[in-house]
Amino acid sequence: MAGASEYGTKQFIGATATKYLARYGESAALLEDPSWTKDESKADKVASAILDWGMASGATNFSHVFQPLGTVGVRHGLTGQLHNQLFTFGHDGKPDYKFKSTELLRGETDGSSYPNGGLRSTHTAGSYTLLDPTSPMWMRDDTIFAPTVFMGYAGHALDYKLPLLRSEEAMSRECTRLLASMGYAVGGVQSNVGLEQEFFLIPRDAYARRPDLQQCGRTLLGKFPGRGQEMCDHYMAPLNPNALNCLREIQHECFKMGIPLKTRHREVAPNQYEMAPYFGHVTSQIDQNLMVMQLCEEVASKYNLVCLNHEKPFAGINGSGKHNNWSLGTKDGVNLLNAAQITKKSGNSEIFPVIMAAIIAAIDNHGDLLRASIACPGNDFRLGAMEAPPAIISTYLGDSCTAFLDDFRNGKIAEYKPVATSVDTGCKLFGAFELPSEDRNRTSPFPFGGHRFEFRAVGSSQNV
Repeated sequence: MAGASEYGTKQFIGATATKYLARYGESAALLEDPSWTKDESKADKVASAILDWGMASGATNFSHVFQPLGTVGVRHGLTGQLHNQLFTFGHDGKPDYKFKSTELLRGETDGSSYPNGGLRSTHTAGSYTLLDPTSPMWMRDDTIFAPTVFMGYAGHALDYKLPLLRSEEAMSRECTRLLASMGYAVGGVQSNVGLEQEFFLIPRDAYARRPDLQQCGRTLLGKFPGRGQEMCDHYMAPLNPNALNCLREIQHECFKMGIPLKTRHREVAPNQYEMAPYFGHVTSQIDQNLMVMQLCEEVASKYNLVCLNHEKPFAGINGSGKHNNWSLGTKDGVNLLNAAQITKKSGNSEIFPVIMAAIIAAIDNHGDLLRASIACPGNDFRLGAMEAPPAIISTYLGDSCTAFLDDFRNGKIAEYKPVATSVDTGCKLFGAFELPSEDRNRTSPFPFGGHRFEFRAVGSSQNV
């Protein structure tokens, strides 16, 4: 792993962006306000700075990155990409590197050849990519990647990103209105997530002998091995040296692109692993997660391994999920699910229980939508088996939070202070050990874990 100075050098944000935008009288602060995309002068400056950044690093290609529907578990990578060289020809017939803001902000491609539910036909096949300014651009090898949405000629979303941004705007608008009615004015609210990506790494020669794994992503027949996970000896065990080298390279590539993969460890099943980043804004986190999944598949091959992102590649052992640790926060960083923080910032102890009640009501009234959002062939093999949560959507709050909300419902208004318990370690060196009131619940698909909910039912191959 390189030093801290290498972090994010392949991501157009912060000091890296300022270095090139300064040539045009701007800084990275320009990118923090998405309205720059609607100002031609500012957009031209950003496009010029991106070209300079690319040329300085040997990146001479540019690609919009979108997330077409129907790609989950079907092919390598969950994104759509169209790479274009950044040059045109001058009057002398020689290549001349130029990049216009119009190329940066939008693109056009064929929409009928993607899964689209009949929204596109071949005689009206045009579809469009529009830059998403809420998620930073990044560079890998000789290509600069820009996250976009993908929509049809009539405005239909043909991807996963545009519905997400639409719902984020609606949630922010209504949550801001709710908070204002309770005396707390904020500039907006956003979803923050941390995604625990699980996957299998298996020897490539073994994979080559299994057509079912190659074609379906899972085994369809065969006898059980003499030993699986019965002895519970794989979880958190020292990493296989070859797999460890693979994970190191994945982390290093991510480090340069500003993807903060913090955790790596062995999972419960044989040859199963997990990597997880720090929390972040949902729009950038999903872009980064899709790149992590792609890197896992590509880097694994260099170590004679195959990465399996399928939720249930093998019978009789654990499957893989993508636990989505989700919370709501204001634009200035206040976590609305952190009772102490939101109460101190707003001066209103009723905000936390009201937000919690709204979330719980949504789970109760719209559990079918939550269930539909995690439904895919691979995940339906996983749910309800081994340690995976059941397919029936529910939530779990813990005794302390449940009692607090019940008191609030009955008119007893007080600040939420979770009641911690302690256990005696039986060793004077440590004494009593304090336990959080919100225990890890590995049964509920959507438990509250203190400051966030963990949507444990999400499948490993899915785009959240």
